[in-house]
Amino acid sequence: MPTISPRRRLKQNNFLIWDLIFWIIAHNKLTIQLLKVKAHSNNKYNDIADDLVKQGRYISDPILINHKFFHQSSLGLINLYNNIYIVDRNIKHGLIDWDYTKKWINYNPLDSPTSEKLRNIQVDKVKKATFNYPTGNILQRNYPDLYPLGRIKCTNCNTYEDSNAHIGLCPKHRTFISSLLEKYKIKLIELIRNNNDSSFTFDIESSINASNMFKLLPDILNLALLPDEPSSNSSNLTIVPCEQPWILLLHHLIPIDLSTFFYSYYSKKCDRDRYFIKFLSDFTTELKILTWSSRSLSFKRWEKSLNITSKKKKNYHHLRLSSRQTLLPPTDLNRRIPT
Repeated sequence: MPTISPRRRLKQNNFLIWDLIFWIIAHNKLTIQLLKVKAHSNNKYNDIADDLVKQGRYISDPILINHKFFHQSSLGLINLYNNIYIVDRNIKHGLIDWDYTKKWINYNPLDSPTSEKLRNIQVDKVKKATFNYPTGNILQRNYPDLYPLGRIKCTNCNTYEDSNAHIGLCPKHRTFISSLLEKYKIKLIELIRNNNDSSFTFDIESSINASNMFKLLPDILNLALLPDEPSSNSSNLTIVPCEQPWILLLHHLIPIDLSTFFYSYYSKKCDRDRYFIKFLSDFTTELKILTWSSRSLSFKRWEKSLNITSKKKKNYHHLRLSSRQTLLPPTDLNRRIPT
């Protein structure tokens, strides 16, 4: 089956129907061969297909596709976010604070209102928030002839598949993350205690200490590393555990478990935003160094061992298109355009 990025798939007409067709082919392990059938040749199955097309033209009801049961759909990201939510609550009580997530992704830490650096910062945030950052599985999808077949393992733990969801679950990062969570728990307590404008401040320390926002729970992380459906095909998803909201910060999604402290102790929106964004900026910067940056360094060393360079990735699609064109049948030189 062709390898197409989610962005290109979403631009196709009737993309959900195409998704369903490809899912049926993969799920049933079908081998499809395309044959050109001459028009009006009385081919039985071609005539049946023609009749179905003609009937479809006069159907007033739309074709509705339930995309939720096949994970590889173009709208699979919706399924991913639905898995993050606590299923026995209304969606507004989910784990993600979308208002602050929007503010954070649009936040400009630079002096200039527009710049190449700002663009790169926001692209990085969006890719991580949509779980499309170029980890091993994404690179393998985008450059199938450049990367080896089979699952590409995390170059930090060398055990589990290198994916966007794995970054917060990787066993190699846990000791450092645990120390960082403790550090920023203390920072948050001090920040709110020294700068809040609430009249109810007696429970600041106890409420923050009780939150899972600053707790690393190894058993929960180990459980999340297990495949969702061990008996099914490679479309298994690694689910971000709702009991570990700090993982969302790795993807620039703001957990309600964190924003609720600022809503509770800062009544003025301008103060709340100012203190929250500063806290987020410091927290996510250190979290990135321990996880994404560490993973990038080891992954680049792995790529170098396979002679996979940035230049090869940059020229990949151009060279692949050129090689395909050379394989096309030669044009009939005897055919002439009448003058």
